[in-house]
Amino acid sequence: MVDGGWGGVDAGSVGLLADHVAAPVNALLGNMVHAAAGQAFLEWTRYRDAGELHRQLVVPHETSDRRTFDATMQCAARIAITHSISQGAAERIVDTAVALRDRLPKVAECLRDGKLAPRYVRVIVERTDLVTDRDDQQVVDTEIAAALRRRGSWSPSRIRDMVDRSVYRVDPDAVRARRKAAVDARGFWTEPLADGMARVEATSTAEKAIAISRRVDALARAVCDKDGRSLAARKSDAHFCLVMGVVWECQCGSDDCDAPTVADDDGPSARAVPGTGSSMTLHVICDLETVAGDGETPCFLDGYGVISPAHLDDLLAEPGVTIAPIGHRDDPLAPHTPGNPYRPSTALDTVVRARSLYCDVAGCERPAWVCDIDHVREYDHDHPAHGGQTCPGNTGSKCRFHHNLKTHTAFLDDQTIGRDGRIESVIITPEGLTVAGPAFDGTDLFPALKDIRFTAPQNAPPPANPTAEPAPTRRRPRLADKHARRQTEREHNRRTREADEQAARDAEDHSPPPF
Repeated sequence: MVDGGWGGVDAGSVGLLADHVAAPVNALLGNMVHAAAGQAFLEWTRYRDAGELHRQLVVPHETSDRRTFDATMQCAARIAITHSISQGAAERIVDTAVALRDRLPKVAECLRDGKLAPRYVRVIVERTDLVTDRDDQQVVDTEIAAALRRRGSWSPSRIRDMVDRSVYRVDPDAVRARRKAAVDARGFWTEPLADGMARVEATSTAEKAIAISRRVDALARAVCDKDGRSLAARKSDAHFCLVMGVVWECQCGSDDCDAPTVADDDGPSARAVPGTGSSMTLHVICDLETVAGDGETPCFLDGYGVISPAHLDDLLAEPGVTIAPIGHRDDPLAPHTPGNPYRPSTALDTVVRARSLYCDVAGCERPAWVCDIDHVREYDHDHPAHGGQTCPGNTGSKCRFHHNLKTHTAFLDDQTIGRDGRIESVIITPEGLTVAGPAFDGTDLFPALKDIRFTAPQNAPPPANPTAEPAPTRRRPRLADKHARRQTEREHNRRTREADEQAARDAEDHSPPPF
């Protein structure tokens, strides 16, 4: 039998597989989405049954003496043996099942209904185990479940930020105590590996880890194109050079290489590499009340995620910290200028990044401050009045990959402002399949971002610079046609999406009451 790519089965000899291989792209993608929802239901079934096993086998014996092979361990052993997994893995299943049953029942329902991917269940369980008060557990469970049921997509960072926001708000004292314990437990160690290698590891505060990572990355990229090492290998070498204070050199082997040679003593042969200095900019988003010590709203550290007010206090105590309110210090919500017709102002740039937190494309985790500010509807350089405004509703954060993907391929995006003031974004595949954008963003952490107002941009070309060289003229009818076609597609998809949402609301209004 000829291998047809289906685990050794000849697709041509099985009609069902052959028909499936020839299915349209949208059908295949849709099947994968349904399969993911099915996996979530199966995972919920497993946790439900594990929780019931715990109820029958463990709960009646919880008051008895705990011995080496207690009831919980024996319950997990049954699961381990029947599933052919380790005892530790089975115990984690039991722990997760009990947490979903007792602490997070509404989150469990989201898993059952396909609103939560199985890979995020353990993240939610572990990051909420700090909450021990029963009332607080119900608040956290309700908030997380409500967020999961929104229309939109999730990524590991957004899940983590959403959960931390709820936990940090309900029990800030416990968060403060746990952070102190984590800081005190920081350390450094090495681990021998095979083939004469070893791993170097350390734990530190998030801001220090970000600073180290950026400096290593900047130095690793300071080579010419002929350096044969991978980026990962260069980062390993750069880390050693920075720690040991030895010379960093490009390894292309060319005598006329113009890549900088960086020495610890800044000797005459050394040249500065951007990003490797002792100072570095880290962006933290927070409420002014929290800065003043009068608030308990969680903050956000770009490149890491949600941090507690206590963590912010530590950052504010560092030398060289600058507090920059968005807009006017006396009235941060006063109207702002969006910038010139094409370039966003500093205020708009900051608001867009603070609102996005990460790249706006579903599943991407690139931090907002290393992303591009993208015009969702393309800016018309020849006729600015035709569209593509530089305003909050038409700008978003996209990493360079997804920005180029949209610009140079048939992928399309759209963005609207919902009735609640939140940005609702979508990305549309070349086949027309619409995928909702992030379900959690900066406005969930900082609702005041939705209240910041901008004046309307001027529909005029940027002012000419008399000292600059004249820009070459070029014909752009093909580009103009492309922009017009894309806008027509956006309008069509928007009307279709609104009709579907209205139909869903109507069906919900006429649904029978629950049992």
